[in-house]
Amino acid sequence: MSTEQGVLDAIAAAVRQGSEEDTISRCDRALGEGMPAHEIIKDGLCRGMHEAGELYERNEYFLPELLLASEAMHAGIQALTLSLKSGDAVAERETVVLGVVEGDVHEIGKNLVAVMLEAEGYKVIDIGYDVPPQRFMENIDSNGARVLALSTMMTTTLPAMRRTVELAQALTPRPLIIVGGAPLSSAVADDMGADGYEDNAARVPGLIQSLL
Repeated sequence: MSTEQGVLDAIAAAVRQGSEEDTISRCDRALGEGMPAHEIIKDGLCRGMHEAGELYERNEYFLPELLLASEAMHAGIQALTLSLKSGDAVAERETVVLGVVEGDVHEIGKNLVAVMLEAEGYKVIDIGYDVPPQRFMENIDSNGARVLALSTMMTTTLPAMRRTVELAQALTPRPLIIVGGAPLSSAVADDMGADGYEDNAARVPGLIQSLL
């Protein structure tokens, strides 16, 4: 194994274990050895987050472990910010506008989806919670997003989600629309006109990739 690969493996392990301190120190070491920031993010930080997501999907990790891993990944990205600003940018996939629909303030699921998408290279425009339908449309337009991801944990806000989906369907070009949350199912998603539904944050990047 090369020294470089060993450093990347150590970064991935630190993220997977949810250790912010180890993640930052190992990213600093990688930079000090001349490794490009985009490589550290892709093959170290994001790989570690992807592995944590796989453990979560297999029920070997639970929500606390996944949240710790996401915090470690973001700590590492923050440590690399200056290098990224110097022009060593990361190639990104499609832009995703993400938010919790109007009337709902539950963000944990949405935040996990954001982390998993970022780990797979998507550019995420997270516009928060209690978002009116028109604000989603404005952000799709201003960011040229090809994907709209909507979340809710409440049955009472399903009409707001349905209205948001209807407005997005009328856009030109029409974005890919995916939905998720406790009161939803594939049947409910199909009925409101969404293109896809997922109940596991770790599987959302794969869903988007397959639909695109």
